[in-house]
Amino acid sequence: MSNKLVTVRRLAEYAVSNYAEKDFCRYIIDGEVRVKKYKEFFEDSLAVCRYIRSINKEHIHIAFIGKTNYEYIACLTGMIFSGNTVVPFSPDITVDEATLLFDDADIDILFCEEEFLPRAEKIKESYSGLEKVVSLGDRAWFEYIFSTYNSSSEYASLSEVDEDPYSCSLIIYTSGTTGKRKGVMLTNRNLAANSSYDAYSMDEGDVSFSVLPMHHVFCYACDVLKTLYDGGCLCLNGNLSELYKNILIFEPTIMRIVPAMCKSILTKIKITERRNPELSKREAAEKIVGKNFRRMIAGSAFLSQAVIDELALYGITARQGYGMSECSPRITTSDFSENNKYSNGVIIGVDEVRCVDGEIQVKGPSVMKGYYKMPDETANAFTGDGFLHTGDLGYIKDNHIYLVGRRKNLIILSNGENISPEEIENKFVDFTEVKEVIVYGENDKLIAEIYHDETFLGEKDVDEIRNILAEIVDKVNMQLNSDRAIYDFRLREKPFERTSTGKIKRTEFYY
Repeated sequence: MSNKLVTVRRLAEYAVSNYAEKDFCRYIIDGEVRVKKYKEFFEDSLAVCRYIRSINKEHIHIAFIGKTNYEYIACLTGMIFSGNTVVPFSPDITVDEATLLFDDADIDILFCEEEFLPRAEKIKESYSGLEKVVSLGDRAWFEYIFSTYNSSSEYASLSEVDEDPYSCSLIIYTSGTTGKRKGVMLTNRNLAANSSYDAYSMDEGDVSFSVLPMHHVFCYACDVLKTLYDGGCLCLNGNLSELYKNILIFEPTIMRIVPAMCKSILTKIKITERRNPELSKREAAEKIVGKNFRRMIAGSAFLSQAVIDELALYGITARQGYGMSECSPRITTSDFSENNKYSNGVIIGVDEVRCVDGEIQVKGPSVMKGYYKMPDETANAFTGDGFLHTGDLGYIKDNHIYLVGRRKNLIILSNGENISPEEIENKFVDFTEVKEVIVYGENDKLIAEIYHDETFLGEKDVDEIRNILAEIVDKVNMQLNSDRAIYDFRLREKPFERTSTGKIKRTEFYY
């Protein structure tokens, strides 16, 4: 199917032709659940396409800053329909970073929430290329666009765009854990191909619960575009603080999530179980996630075997997937069978995937066009025969990928030993007293820097905390070969600095 669905618009047309009257999206406004059918979502996206082309028919670069809601995904999809290049940013982006990245991305127009307007004015003062700022206002603005630019309006023909599957539709800036952020150029074909696969499909009646920010390609491609292909129903959480209230309202069956949220949900279920001993494990889980919830797809970070096994006791199957922005983003998807359940997922089958010298490499229609305005970095990202260097270390077994770390994070000791710090860091995951940890090399020794979890250790003094963590380090070392043992550890007074995707920035640990 991915050979036919070569653009996001064709993917949406395929969805409408198969699921027109089905619920595509459910969301909450003023405490009331609203519903948009597949055909309505398609029409709303086309209206946004027409509006954009009515204000500028030339190819432009559009910065988009908004909150995750139905209007956001219809707007982003319509922007892609319009044939322009969209650059989504986090609503939390600072003026300084936005100015830098707007200049790098050659932004022409900014669409943003009303509360971002003061920052937008400051950006315009520093970046002269910003020609227009469009305030999204409130929902009334979107309703105006959806109705004024509908298929019966005078603007109807503006949605007829010459589609180029190989044009750059999205620029996604990498999180920059160890260096400068790079603009990943994703084409229409990349996005459509990566979402039209059958290695995993939503079942009839499946309801997905979206909790991650839509400006990340992981959320947009996996929650929105994959739902379009499968014909499922997508429920939008909105504010993260309302997650547990909304999950009980929507009663979803599945959720894409990051491992930290998996652990948080598991902890909440276990607390409910302790407080209500008369409940079975499944009944305790249903108090938190509802009666229909069965599956979690985890990405972005390591999901421990212990969490997978514990969630299974409560009737929840948690599995990992694997990908990166440069692959639109999926390389694997979750396999909910018991075989290979601790893997990083089954290869989706859209691209060719291989392992060379321990590195996972990918080639195919999902792989990016390159890094925007960075020809040298783009050339270095690919092998001589066209495979993308993922930089991830691991191996392939039974068509599943097992990751062990990142090549750029390798610690190389004087004896020539290459050590993946992630392999060691992941062994701390199941110790609740440890909130964050980084392992690095210093004077040919392995050092762990640990930020403790105040929830569990907040009332203890420094000496007590150090003693507890020392015991944990000893337990971790017992699982390691002597040449990989942690020589010493240090207490950290504040959390590590993180990227917009929640990954720890390792820059300070490279010398």
